[in-house]
Amino acid sequence: MIYKMKLWQKICISSLIASILLFAVCGIITTVSGHKRNLQAEENQAVWLAGQMKAEVERAYREHKDLTAPFLNPLIPEDVCFQVYRGETRLYDGFGREPETPRYDFGYEIAREPLELVTIQKVNYLFAEETLDLEGGAAESAVNGKAAPGAVAAVAGSEPARLVLVKDLSDVYARCNAQLQTLFLLCGILSAVSALIMVTASLIITVPIKKINEAVKIVSDDYYAYRLPVTGTDELNELSANFNVMCEAIENNIRNYKFAIDNFIHEVKTPLTSIIGYADMLKSYDCTGECREEAVDYILTQSRRLNSLVKKIMGFLVIESKQVEKKFVRLDEVVNMACISIRVQAEMKELRIEYQNRPEAYMYGDEELLATLLVNLLDNSIKASGEHSQILIGAVLREDAVEELSVRDFGMGIPEEELDKLTEPFYMVDKSRSRSQNGIGLGLSICKSIIQAHNGRMEFSSTPGEGTTVRVHFPYEDYQYLRQAQDELFEKADIEG
Repeated sequence: MIYKMKLWQKICISSLIASILLFAVCGIITTVSGHKRNLQAEENQAVWLAGQMKAEVERAYREHKDLTAPFLNPLIPEDVCFQVYRGETRLYDGFGREPETPRYDFGYEIAREPLELVTIQKVNYLFAEETLDLEGGAAESAVNGKAAPGAVAAVAGSEPARLVLVKDLSDVYARCNAQLQTLFLLCGILSAVSALIMVTASLIITVPIKKINEAVKIVSDDYYAYRLPVTGTDELNELSANFNVMCEAIENNIRNYKFAIDNFIHEVKTPLTSIIGYADMLKSYDCTGECREEAVDYILTQSRRLNSLVKKIMGFLVIESKQVEKKFVRLDEVVNMACISIRVQAEMKELRIEYQNRPEAYMYGDEELLATLLVNLLDNSIKASGEHSQILIGAVLREDAVEELSVRDFGMGIPEEELDKLTEPFYMVDKSRSRSQNGIGLGLSICKSIIQAHNGRMEFSSTPGEGTTVRVHFPYEDYQYLRQAQDELFEKADIEG
């Protein structure tokens, strides 16, 4: 039943139950402890009053041989009465009232000697007992020649006498009853107020959640431009801000992929149209030998361009889904593999690729992907460089691990406002130059995917007319983790050996 409720209903019910229990427990503890203190006060008062009456009874008996006079004192509380015994013989009895039954009886244990809490006909009485010294004869209980009420003539003997104070505790229990009734009333009022506050608070809390829920439904209908309002810094507003960031990222990705598809279609459509046109021309009888040779050269050139485009797109998709197999790779080996791949392009422009050998340097990652990364970086640098220029490959080490790999050219440079767009698929700074050199704008997108697969990041810095530097940062923690794992493996092998 509860799991079908709304969130605000769950908050309200749980807070209401918690507040009722809290108020009830606190109130009962307070009332019970107060009742206990009241009983203790009554006990102390009874002991004191019994002591005072003992002295009065003994004095009256010695002076007047009369037990009744002290009990006729109007200052004695109405809920207190006395009994006088010699042995088991009752000399005086003023206990004859039976008050109404109290509603609550907590049954506190009070010491039997000299105090005793006794229930008679469901009414609680406090008994306090004091020993009397009544030596010297029989008690005279006559007043003006008549027997006093409650007085009983006694024969002197050796049995000890005692004074018993009986106090009716109905008033104490009545006060406790009133306190409990007040407690229950306050619990009800406070619980209602608490429930009202929690309903209001839960509704306020769940309003942003409802908005987020509605926003998710809107976004699920492919409307990624929707944004939630952010009005504070609490967790729900933070969730709304993150939701907006997510929608913006999705919107940008969709925009980028649409742009990439448009560029891909454009890149494919133009050479295909030309190939079809030249193929029709070859079938024509009017095409001369020189015309046929020109048509075949163009078809061959554009076919190679399409083949390169398909290979790069396939490589891009493979890298996106490739399972990265990380291991220790020598930096020199990666650089040599990359330089061999782009040697022909560099020689055509008579470019020098300078790299200081670092045989002690290691990279932690997939050797094939790292070589592809460096090939694409060098390819972009060659295209951006003029003839007889140079390209510098550098590395920053931490211990023997490559923490940063950089490629710098001295070409035309890139405008600052375009640096953030370089890794977008099919994006090209100079489209005319790139097309003339078979560029399609996928190289740095591939690099970005490779870097993300290695938990790294890539930075660009460029000055127009002075060149561009690409820095690739690798996480040292991955290298450290692998080195520790290898050391443990070698240590285990040494122990087993």
